[in-house]
Amino acid sequence: MKKVLVIVFAFLICSGLFAEKIKIYAPVAQQMLVDKNNFVRYSPVNMFDDNSDTVYAVTFDEIDCKKPLLEIYFGEPAVFDKITIKPGYFDDRYFEKNDRIKNLRVKIFNCNNLDGEKSVLLEDKMEEQTIYCDKKMIATKLVIYAESVYSGSKWNDLVISDLNFFLENIKTPVSFDVGKCVNVNVYRKYKYDDMSRVIHEYVAMGKSGAKDVFYKYEGEKVKKASAWDGEKVQDSDFKEIDSIVMDFNAKEELIYVKDALVAKKHVRGDDFYISQCIYENAKIKATVRICENRNWSEKCSIYNYDSLGRIFEVRDYGDGTAFKKRFE
Repeated sequence: MKKVLVIVFAFLICSGLFAEKIKIYAPVAQQMLVDKNNFVRYSPVNMFDDNSDTVYAVTFDEIDCKKPLLEIYFGEPAVFDKITIKPGYFDDRYFEKNDRIKNLRVKIFNCNNLDGEKSVLLEDKMEEQTIYCDKKMIATKLVIYAESVYSGSKWNDLVISDLNFFLENIKTPVSFDVGKCVNVNVYRKYKYDDMSRVIHEYVAMGKSGAKDVFYKYEGEKVKKASAWDGEKVQDSDFKEIDSIVMDFNAKEELIYVKDALVAKKHVRGDDFYISQCIYENAKIKATVRICENRNWSEKCSIYNYDSLGRIFEVRDYGDGTAFKKRFE
C-alpha cells in the first residue's frame, strides 16, 4: 500500500509541473505587416485569441523562407499532442485574395533539444488543419517555417488566423504568462521635482555596475540622458524622449494608437525588435516580443503595481529566466 501511495504522490507532483493552460511569453515573428492606423493590427498575438477575425499577417516577399517565420516561446513547459492551424484569412471575402501557407515545417524544442520535426503540405481550403499529431510532447519552444505559399489573387500578404494546441482531443486555452525562475535583482531609486516628475533614476545592476538616468522638462518636451558608473553628462547628451537614445546606439520608439501605448520598437543599426503592450484592467500587464530580425535578450517584461497604481516591480524574461527589477 505504501508503494502505491508513493507512486500516486509522485504522479501528482509530476503532473503539477505543467500548467493547465499553454503559457506563452513571446510569440516572435520574423516580420510583421504594419497598419499605420493600428500598429499591432496584424500582430502574432492574434493567433492565440480564438478569434479568426483577428489575424497575424506579413508580406511574403519580405521574409526569408530559410529562417523561422515564427518562434513561440513558452513560459512553462507546454504539454500537447496535437497542433492545428487556420491558414489564411477565414473570411470568404478575403481568403483567396491573400497568401496562404502551402508547405510548412514545424520544430518542437525542449530546452536545446530538438524533440520533434514535421514537414506538412497544407490543403488550400478554408479549414482548420493539423500540423502535428503524434506522441505527447513537452516543449519550451515551437518554431514554424513557411517554405511556400498559395498566392493571393489581390495581395501577397501571408495570413494565419489561429494556432491551437490540444491534449487528448481537448483544446488547451492559451494565456500570456511567464516562468518563475529569478536569478538577478536590479534595483532602482528615483528623485522627483516639486511637480512629482522623475528627474533622476539610479539603476544598480550587481557586478555589471550602476547607471544614472537624468530627465529634463522643457514645456511639453521631455529629454533624457544617461551615464554609467558616476560619469558626468553634458547638456548635449540630452535627447527628446519621443525617440529615446539608449545605450549601445540603440533607439526606442514609443508607438501610440488613440493615446494608448500599444508597442515599443527598439532599433540598433539595421537590427530591430518590436514589443506589444498587453493590457489588463486599463494597465500594462506585460510587453511581449512580437517581431525581431535579431535575437536580442529580453523577450517579455511583466509589470506589478502598488495600491497607488505605481510600478514597483518589473520582471524581464530572456530565454525563460527572469531578471527582476525592484523600485524604491
